[in-house]
Amino acid sequence: MDFKQSLFASYANIAIMEMKLFNSNSEIMRPTHKEVLYLYSIWTNPGCTASDLVELFNSSKALVSQTIIAMEEKGYIIRTKDPKDNRRQILEIAPQRMEASTKELELIDEAAKSLSKDYTEEEIRTAAKIINIFTYRMMDLALEESAKNKR
Repeated sequence: MDFKQSLFASYANIAIMEMKLFNSNSEIMRPTHKEVLYLYSIWTNPGCTASDLVELFNSSKALVSQTIIAMEEKGYIIRTKDPKDNRRQILEIAPQRMEASTKELELIDEAAKSLSKDYTEEEIRTAAKIINIFTYRMMDLALEESAKNKR
């Protein structure tokens, strides 16, 4: 399996894990695939705003606003005023949503710990760094392509 296939497989595996966990827990309102993507984007980008999501997904303000409202109604996210600019609202994962993700985060931690059986701590850190750099480079290239297409 090459790097490209590994990347797509990891994305698919994470999405499948999410759906299986949500399907097995009827107490949690199941998010759509788009909402899962928004949740990850908000979680990994502290200080994220609706405008950031519009730019990130190259989507309309109306579509992003509809998704944010739906996620807020389901209790997935909360909006707070930006202390530096009252016009901006910061999106955060709701505490109850984070609590509901405990099992998911535990599974990720267990899987990461199991790597230490086969790899050194340094190898694991190097792999994590490579994946992070690679995905950021992909994003940069996608943003450049998007900017070219807008011209």
